Amino acid sequence: MERENFYILLELPCDPPETNPEVIEKAISKKQSEWSRLRNHPTKGLHAQKYINMIPEIRRIMQDEALRAKEAEAAKRLLAKDKESKHPEIDRHIDILMGKGHITPEEKAKLAKVHGFRESEIQDRINARKNASYHRIDQQITLRMAKGYLTESEIEKIAKRNSAKVEDVRSRVRCPIHKTDKDPETPKPRQLDRSLEKTIRDNLKLLNKSSLYDFLELPESADLKSLQNAAVRKKKELTHSSKKDAVATASSTLAGHCITIFKSEQSRTAYDVSLAKTKLSELDSDIDIAGINGELRPEYFEILVGKAMDFGMERDEAEKYIKAYCRRKNWTVEAAPEKRRKYLLAAAAAAGLVLVLAAAGTIYYVQHQKQVRQAAYDRTIQQVRDKDEPQAKIDALQAFINNHGSADGYGQYVDQARRRIEQINNNMAENRYRNFTAAVEELAGKGKHQAAIEACRQYLGQNPPTKYANKAKSRINELKNRIEKQDFEQLKQIMVDASAPEKIAAITEYREKYPEGPHLDQVSEMLSEISGEYYIFVRNELETCEKQENWQRCAGLCESYTSRYDNAYADKLQNRLADYRKKIKQDRVFTALRRKAENFGTDYAAAIKMYKDHLSAYPETPIADRIRAEIDKLQQRQREKTIAEASAQFRNLLAQTGKRYAENPEGVVRDAKTGLMWQLLDTTLTRPEKCMTFEKAREYAKNLSTGGYTDWRLPTPDELAGIYKKNPVFPAMKEKWYWSSESYSSYNDGWQKIVDTVSNMQGGSRQIKRRDSRECGVVRAVRD
Repeated sequence: MERENFYILLELPCDPPETNPEVIEKAISKKQSEWSRLRNHPTKGLHAQKYINMIPEIRRIMQDEALRAKEAEAAKRLLAKDKESKHPEIDRHIDILMGKGHITPEEKAKLAKVHGFRESEIQDRINARKNASYHRIDQQITLRMAKGYLTESEIEKIAKRNSAKVEDVRSRVRCPIHKTDKDPETPKPRQLDRSLEKTIRDNLKLLNKSSLYDFLELPESADLKSLQNAAVRKKKELTHSSKKDAVATASSTLAGHCITIFKSEQSRTAYDVSLAKTKLSELDSDIDIAGINGELRPEYFEILVGKAMDFGMERDEAEKYIKAYCRRKNWTVEAAPEKRRKYLLAAAAAAGLVLVLAAAGTIYYVQHQKQVRQAAYDRTIQQVRDKDEPQAKIDALQAFINNHGSADGYGQYVDQARRRIEQINNNMAENRYRNFTAAVEELAGKGKHQAAIEACRQYLGQNPPTKYANKAKSRINELKNRIEKQDFEQLKQIMVDASAPEKIAAITEYREKYPEGPHLDQVSEMLSEISGEYYIFVRNELETCEKQENWQRCAGLCESYTSRYDNAYADKLQNRLADYRKKIKQDRVFTALRRKAENFGTDYAAAIKMYKDHLSAYPETPIADRIRAEIDKLQQRQREKTIAEASAQFRNLLAQTGKRYAENPEGVVRDAKTGLMWQLLDTTLTRPEKCMTFEKAREYAKNLSTGGYTDWRLPTPDELAGIYKKNPVFPAMKEKWYWSSESYSSYNDGWQKIVDTVSNMQGGSRQIKRRDSRECGVVRAVRD
């Protein structure tokens, strides 16, 4: 149960509110004395005691500036609501006085005095009644526009029925006015194209609107300029809206039609004529359904009359129209039987008399038994008053209910006991709510809005009464609105100070946090305003990620822009995004190929074959160069593997030669007998892919740096033959011939260079032979 407002209870002014502490305290003391005198009053005592118990709370609220301000606002709302409840009675009195067409200043003053209102407030009600009357007049005018004009007699009838001046009605007519229906100059009314009319009607039905005037939220009497401005404003709102559903489409279509139709009085009149004919066609359709068997029953007739009156007809007009329509259809209209009506009235009167007599007997019986039961109830109430704890009071009342709940005649006392229990529970709930609100206000006052929201949720978890639960929910919404407002203010500051990506991040965070926030339109405008700034940022970042070939980041930057904007910049980025996605796809293909190559382990030949197979299948692939680079790396690893295996095998053979040949340093074999130093591995292992001609052999030896030495050379024939002449000979894994340093010129069909070569034969033998310097040989370099 809502408590009394303290401004109203203390009879203090609230508009403007009384804020003087001395005046407020004086009012509290005055009321305290008054309530103390009434505490033993038989009917007012209960309320007086309640008010006395509330005095500490009254002082707490009225002495706190913020809480007092809220109390004053609540008092204003309550008084306004109280005034509003008196409006029906005031409106009845205004309608009576308006019967002559106007209200005099004296009558206005009298109404203000009788109802306790200011004269300006009475004038507001008079204006409201006039507007309602004008709406009714507009309905009646529109309905009669179906024929394209109104007659003077129709205008006079409308004025008379609505207690209005003929001039006022005539000023609201939006079509030609003729003296009579037989005016020879009466033109045939023009109306909208049927297809256009149907389109408008279907879209209005989707939006649950009755007309284009209803769609624009303007009266049918609105001037043409107001209609044009409203239509243009509505069209702009819909154009900037992000919604693209059926409702938005229908609204946009209707806004466009409004701009066209309300462009001139002629097109507007055509629409009004179509609107009037539509209403009459709806009424005709309803009559057809009701008179489907060739006759119109009385109950159907009354329903149709009501429907016609809703369209703007008077009752007599509606009856004449329906009867005329039925005559054209050759239908009969049944009249309601008068005898049956009288019989029903008599029966109702007799039943009423029986009920009155039965009620009188019941009242007598209740009064007779009341004194007996009153004593038991009074004793219980006294017990309740003697107890201090609320739960003890509830237990006493519940005991009374348990003892007398099923006994005859105790119903009202049991109900009273239940109401007292309910009141006690409400008081307890109110106290809990008061403590809860104080805690929430304290947190909110310190700016701890999220903590205040959590306190509200904890309170709701205790299942408080609905009215307090609703207040707590409203408080949560209020606190959320505060947080949202703070976040929005921070966002506005970020839009001034921060960089483009920070602005985008802040806008995105706001939208995700407040998908239905009150400032979404403004945030959308912020996003639109930085479209150029954000594009420049994205463009600069793309230059960096392109240099780094980080196509994933490049694509992410483009998507970040195109997902938020639909403009020329976005179109440019869409084209670049397509290229980035192709590169990403190729990166994925290349990564997959590398993963397969890694799975082959040290089987480099298989990995190389896999790469070459892909190049054969996709010779134009953009990653061909990258694949070839991988093949080169694998071939290098394969050579290194071969060299490592050959070196190990060669070292085993060296170990079998005794002390003559020893490796020192790595890759260099020292001949203890001659002092010469030989290359451990020849070019069949170090350069297996190249044809080593004599000239290339000398160049190779000159550039060699094995063991850290740079003075390598080709050996003489004797030096080379010496390591294969006597045991232990230089190890050899297979037969081959080597270039020596000695060459000669020879003529054989032309001059050519001849070089001495030495072969290492199996079993340690050797063979010296002269060969053409252009042949492909082997090099084992030597140094002194």
